[in-house]
Amino acid sequence: MGVDIMSRVYCIGKFQFDSYEKYQEALDDIEKIRYISKKMDINENGVAQRLYSLIREGKIIFKSVIGDDYLLYLSDMVAEDYKAISKTTFADRVAGKLKKLSPGQIVGALCMTGAVVCFLIFLGSEYNDQRKIREMERIKDEQEISVASDWLSARFIESLNGEEETEEEPVLAQSGTVENNVYGAELAQETVERPEGPQVLPEYQKLYEENSDFAGWITIPGTGIDYPVMQAVPESSDFYLTHNYNGEEDINGSIFLDSRNDFEQQDDNLIVYGHNMKSGMMFGELKNYLDEAFINEHKTISFNTIYEKAEYEVVAVCLSKVAQEGEEGFRYYDFVNAGNEENFNRYLENIKKMNVIGGKLDVSYGDKLLTLSTCNNYTEDGRLFLVAKKCAP
Repeated sequence: MGVDIMSRVYCIGKFQFDSYEKYQEALDDIEKIRYISKKMDINENGVAQRLYSLIREGKIIFKSVIGDDYLLYLSDMVAEDYKAISKTTFADRVAGKLKKLSPGQIVGALCMTGAVVCFLIFLGSEYNDQRKIREMERIKDEQEISVASDWLSARFIESLNGEEETEEEPVLAQSGTVENNVYGAELAQETVERPEGPQVLPEYQKLYEENSDFAGWITIPGTGIDYPVMQAVPESSDFYLTHNYNGEEDINGSIFLDSRNDFEQQDDNLIVYGHNMKSGMMFGELKNYLDEAFINEHKTISFNTIYEKAEYEVVAVCLSKVAQEGEEGFRYYDFVNAGNEENFNRYLENIKKMNVIGGKLDVSYGDKLLTLSTCNNYTEDGRLFLVAKKCAP
């Protein structure tokens, strides 16, 4: 007597599926959830909220009741976060801070008022900094989700071509074992005529589509420097001094590449600027490089352009100033391409004179350099800048 395959019921835990297609969609969703869980800790502040938003906006797509159940789980976590936040109101926090002030610190009502105003300004600054940090985290999370989508899409193509490699142990259905052969995310497939030249790295495609000024990402391990790098056109070269990644006015500005630099062809020296913020944001931590012990522990800089990943090693820490128009002086920020070995060596001689850490510069003609520049108040119009050499791949 034959078995009616169409009447078979597939089960995964408490969920039942009356067709193999629906069962397969559930397996796909499980695979996506597994991957997200590996890449993100949803117990960290704000992560559940961001995931919930990405799913609701259709940037992460689930097609089964298991995906729906995961969304409900995230919504519960978000609700709990809101409850926790509501228990401590802004007024309570302000009152708690004020209670810590001793009577001796309060000299009359005027001083008290001034203290409150200063405290509120401080809170506002702290809130703004935290908002910027959360925005950077959001951008990085979207970058990771983009990588996840690319990975899922690649697995889908592999399965169609019969080239699937062994992955995690497949989920077992109660009616039998069925291999999970489909891993694809719901991605629109379009035929696009690709221009000649290098292609944008998969993890940066979404960020580049959101803002074509996006040039790459800079990270210094062990510090808070972990930001997107922008590059405006020469006509508005200082735009990102006062604007954030989204093009909004922001006192912190952005980390940005000199508008004269060609990072596709890789100039001899890529120059990256950022504000020296008292909060430590942007390039506020570069001043720590004036400490030799800090240099030894933070010599490596990761600067990925949208086309290439690369690491650089710090070889010099220098103090300089912006030369006024018509004033004689070495302008490190004008060295983009040497043109010849003589010019390159002349540049190195000037760097040796400015280098505060001393020692021999392990740099020679042909090396690719990265310069990080920020303000420093050691003198009027002072500048602190690092010179780093590109490491061999």
